[in-house]
Amino acid sequence: MSTATKTPERPPTGTRAKPKPSHAGRPNSTPDAKTCQQPPALLISSRQEISEFFTCCPHAQTLTAWSDLLQSEILVPLGCRQWSCRYCAELKIKQLSAKTRDAKPNRMLTLTVDPKLWESPRAAFDGTRSQVPELVRRLRKKFGEVEYLRVTELTKNGWPHYHMLIRSGYLPHTLVKDHWAELTGATIVDLRQVKKTFAAYKYLVKYLSKLHKIEWTERHVSYSRSFFRPDPRPPKPDLKLSTKNLHNFHPVTVCLEYYELGTLRKLDQTLYTVTPNLTPQDW
Repeated sequence: MSTATKTPERPPTGTRAKPKPSHAGRPNSTPDAKTCQQPPALLISSRQEISEFFTCCPHAQTLTAWSDLLQSEILVPLGCRQWSCRYCAELKIKQLSAKTRDAKPNRMLTLTVDPKLWESPRAAFDGTRSQVPELVRRLRKKFGEVEYLRVTELTKNGWPHYHMLIRSGYLPHTLVKDHWAELTGATIVDLRQVKKTFAAYKYLVKYLSKLHKIEWTERHVSYSRSFFRPDPRPPKPDLKLSTKNLHNFHPVTVCLEYYELGTLRKLDQTLYTVTPNLTPQDW
C-alpha cells in the first residue's frame, strides 16, 4: 500500500520558519547521479560551519527572494564594495584586472600634483581630479580615440597622483605635459608605451594592490565609458525574482534567524539557494 508524501509549502521569504527536530544527517544509502551533481549543501545549524561555508564580504547585507526559474528561495550576499574592505577590494582588483586585460590598453600615463600649489592633499585631489577628464577631452579633440582607466594613489607624504592606462593612437609627451601644466600647474608627467597587454595587466595589479584607505574618497578608480570592451559572454539567465527582502544583516545571521535547520546550497560565489526545514526524506 503506497502512502502519498505531502510536499511542504514554501514559507514566505523573510519570515521565520518553524524549527523541526534535528536529525543526524543523510540516510545511509549510495547517492545517485542526480545527487552527485547537486551543488555543495550545508545543514543550517552551526554559526561556525555557516561562516566557513560563505565566502563573502564581512560587512555584507543580504537579499532574499523567491526564484521562479530555480523554484527555490535564494540568498544573495551584497558586499559593501568599499576599497577600505579587504575582501571587496581584492574582488574588485580581480574583476578590473581581467576586464583591463581584454581592453588592451597601449599606453601608461602618470599625472602628478605640485604640493606647493595646494594647502593640503585633500585640496589637491579636489582641485585636480576633474582635470583628468578635461585633459582627455582635449586629447580626443586633436587625436581621436582616447579611452582610459584611472587609479588614484598617494605618495609616502600623502599627496595624490594618478596612474592611467590608455588606449589611443600616438600622443606626444610634450603636448600632454603642457596641457596638464595649464590645467593644474604640475609639470611632472610620465607617458610611456605599453607594448604587451600582459604588461598593462601587471601595472594595474601592482597599483591596485598598493591601494590603501584614502580618508576623503572611496572612488579610487574611474574609467571612460568606452574603455572596457563589451562582455562577450552571454548574459546570466533571469532568475525571475519575487518577494524580495533586503536584510541589514550578514548572511550568516539571516540563515540562523530565518532558515535554521534548513539546507543551504552554494551555486556560485554570489548565489545560494535555501530550502527551509528539510525532513530526512527530502535529502
